[in-house]
Formats: sequence, C-alpha cells, structure tokens
Amino acid sequence: MLELYGKGVSDGIAIGKLAFYSNSSDNVPKYSVTDTTAELKRYKNAVKAAKRHLMALYEEACKHLSKSESVIFQTHIMILEDSKFVETVESLILTKHLNAEFAVKDTAMKIAEIFRSMDDEYLQQRYTDIIDAANTVQEILRPKQKPLSGDAEPVIVAASELLPSETISLKQRNLLGFVTTKGSRNSHTAILARTLGLPLVTQIKGSLSRYDGMEAIIDGQSGRVVISPDHNTVAHYRAKQKHYEQQQQYLRDQIGLPSVTKDGQAITLSSSIDTLDGVEAAKNSDAVGVGLFKTDYLFAKRAKPPTEQEQVAVYETLLRTFENQRIVIQLANLGSEKSIPYLDIPEEKNPAIGYKGIRVLLDNKELFMTQLRALFRASVNGNLAILLPMVNNIEEIDYVKRTIEEVKLALRAKRQKYSPNIALGTMIETPAAALIADEICRISDFVMIGTNALTQYTLAMDRENQKLEYFYEPYHKGVLRLIRYVCRMAHTYHKPVAVGGELASDTHMTKSFLAFEADELVVVPSKLLDVKAAVRAVDAADKEAFLQRLG
Repeated sequence: MLELYGKGVSDGIAIGKLAFYSNSSDNVPKYSVTDTTAELKRYKNAVKAAKRHLMALYEEACKHLSKSESVIFQTHIMILEDSKFVETVESLILTKHLNAEFAVKDTAMKIAEIFRSMDDEYLQQRYTDIIDAANTVQEILRPKQKPLSGDAEPVIVAASELLPSETISLKQRNLLGFVTTKGSRNSHTAILARTLGLPLVTQIKGSLSRYDGMEAIIDGQSGRVVISPDHNTVAHYRAKQKHYEQQQQYLRDQIGLPSVTKDGQAITLSSSIDTLDGVEAAKNSDAVGVGLFKTDYLFAKRAKPPTEQEQVAVYETLLRTFENQRIVIQLANLGSEKSIPYLDIPEEKNPAIGYKGIRVLLDNKELFMTQLRALFRASVNGNLAILLPMVNNIEEIDYVKRTIEEVKLALRAKRQKYSPNIALGTMIETPAAALIADEICRISDFVMIGTNALTQYTLAMDRENQKLEYFYEPYHKGVLRLIRYVCRMAHTYHKPVAVGGELASDTHMTKSFLAFEADELVVVPSKLLDVKAAVRAVDAADKEAFLQRLG
C-alpha cells in the first residue's frame, strides 16, 4: 500500500481502478514543409473540424452542466478565430515553413505564457483555455491514439493534467473521479469536476503513469490518494464514502426550505462571488440573490482601466441573470497589493494598512465616476445596491453621496436612464468603523461586516502570515463583541445588517450571528446549504448560552 498526498479540489471519495490518460499532443513533432500552400490548407481544414468538435462538446456539456459552465467550449472556438492567433500560425507556416501542428503549439504556448506569468489566479486560468483550444486542433492534425487504458468499467482517471475538453469527453465513460499532477481549485477542470459531483485530487508529485491499472482510493477533501489499498483501508473508506453520500443527500434536502431557526428566527442567506465565473454556482446554490459581488478583478492586471461600457456589460449580465433578486456590488477595493499599473500606487511595506479602498477611489475621481456611471446605467436591469469598501469615517460617505449626485446629473443631461432606488451601503472592516457604527448606520441604507478584514485589524495580525497562524483567532471575544455592537447599532437605526467574509460561511459561527440578530449572511455558494442546515438546527437555548459565554 502506498499513500500519496496532493490537494483536494473537488469533494468526494472514489474507490476503483486507476486508468492513465495520455494526451498525444504532449509530444508534437517539428519539421520543415516544402508545400506551404498545402500545409496552410491542412491547418484551415483542421480548424474547421476542431470548431465542429468543440460545438459538439458544448452541446454535450449542456446536458450535464449549466449554460454558463458549458460556454467555455464556445470560448475555445473564439480563441481559434482570434486574428492574432490565426495570423501567427499562418506566418509560421508560410514564412518559416513549419508544420501546422507545431505552428499551432508554438503560437498557443507563447500567448498562453503571457497569462501564466500573471499573479492573478483568475487570469492564469486563461493559459489553460488557450492550450486546450490548440490541443483540439493538434488532435485532428495528428493520427489519433487510444488515450485511455482499460475497458468500459468505471475508473478513476489519472493524468498529468486534464483540460476542460478532455474532462467532458471522458464524462461519456463511467467515471469515478480524477487525480492529476497539475491543476488548481479555480481551474475550469476543477469547476467542472465539482459540478459533475466527481472527486478530484491534484498536485500529486511524480508521474502517475506507473500506477496505471492499479486499485486506488482518492479523497477529494483531504487530498489523500492510496495506491493498492489493503482490506482495512478499503473498508474504512467505504464507510466514509457512505457517510459522505448521506451527508450530501441531507444537504440536498435543504433546498427550498426556509432559513429559519427552530424558534422561528428568519435570516437571509445570499451568495458571495468574486467574478462572473461564479455566477452559475451562486444561482444554483439556493441563495437569495447576491450579497456581495467584488469588482476588483475588473481593474487589476491590465494596462488601462476598464471602460464604462465594459463595466456596464458585466453588471448587466449579473443583474439579468438574477432577474429581480437583490445584487450588492462593491466598488473596486484597490490597493498596492494588486497590480494596477495605470494608477500611481507606490509599493508599500504594509499594504493592508496603506493606500487602498475608498481612499484610492476618492483620489482618482474619474475612475470612481466611471464605475458609478456604469453601475447606474446597468441598474435598470435589476435590483442593484452599491457597497462602499474600507470606510473609516462618515465624511467619506458624505463625499460619495455628493459624487453620486454629480453622476445622476450627468446621466440626466444625456437622457440616460437609471434606477431611482439604488441603496448605498457601507462595509465595516476596521475597529474604527465598528466603533462609530451608530454614525455610519444613521447615514447608510444598510451595512455589511467584513469579518476577514475586521478580524485582521482587530487582532493586529496578517492572516496570510504562516508564522502567526497559531495565534490568529477569528473567534476572539474582541472581534465578536465588535460584530455584536455593529448589529445593535444597525437595529437601533432600523437598518439591515449583513455579515460577510469567511466567518459567514463557518457553520461554527452560525448561532453567534443568529444571537446577534444579523439580518443576512453572505455565504460562498459551496457552503450555503451547510449554513442553512446549521440555521435550521439552532434554537433559543443555543443562542442564549452563546451570549452568556460572550459576556
């Protein structure tokens, strides 16, 4: 028996035979061609066939996944049609006399490497999209090889890396799960695996081909992989697998049930998403609207800021997807820890306590007003609320309100429509803001408590610092008493109060926020049913006991 450890990125347990998947595009030959016209025609025919194949994959994906998750294959078609991509490949064939498959691979790698070198993980995933699109063409240009060993029995697929197109193609087999040496939680393949309900363990060190045909166990939560497990280990994981499936069924049974405690206290459970990629998961999570949509990613890792129209398109998509459900969009929370070359933000030793959030927006008024205009223009498509990040005093809120009036005046002058009922909320993330919650609540339409930042600033500890991990205590009484105080002030001024951040998705904290009478928890979609189950299990005695311990 051999144990391997990687990173679990899709929950579940699989027990069965490993089948190694070999991608024949890994070793693309390079040679010179004499008839460049014929080679160019060969390339163009392969692209046409690849586009037909990708459209077939899209249609197959739509049978198992949502449209927004399946659209990745339409994106691959767009990559193959991209003028820069096409021109570069054709130039390599016509001027360098290179064979088509190598020209495709060389072009794809050079473009993809630009994205892989970026710091932002979301943009890094575009590397995979480009390589996957190119691989589809290469598979057509080269003689097909049988990529997967074994027969039609259910298998755990092992591979160095799985691309989205391969994941969907393999779905047509009876699969138990996946294990790879390369990958990440935010990759399209991981997202597909979670949607399909299949466990995935990635970042296993060493080649997996040596284990082809062997019995194995993969644990998608712990990241553990067991090769040739003994009888006792199999029995242990069979029992664990049964318990996991029972737990998943219990959570599915929560869908459609009200978020109400045993003693009748109701609380809204909304979703938190960072990019448009998370929209479908949020929509399918049984959440009530979007409690927090961050816009930071629109502004980071690019040479110039997003245009007003670019932003309008994103916000309209979000609002239309959720129809009339409430969508809270947070203004860009920019700072020196994010790569924003078009803003004059100097590198700082302590960016967490430096130039960021509302401070940056107030100093860059045109950037600020462009985002506000885009939000107001998009607001006619749904129920929009705006959230201000990193506010420390009421003067900042007053300034924002005056700026909003300027934006409204400019839109009216151009006869551009906007909703007259956009709520303006304040994110409370620092002890200073928490301690003047009475003043903030008085002039805000609603407030949200950002527990990640509030915990960090209250404890004076960087939560990313591994040396401080032992001392970092998110359940610290000081943090909880600040949260309780903000909730009290919100209720005093009859304003809704939401709790966001990691603590909102932590089921150990659910009864605490219910005891504070928070109106809403903003939860990551993958944890929403867990939190709902926790809400429904709380009674009055649980809340009272917690409040007595808190003091």
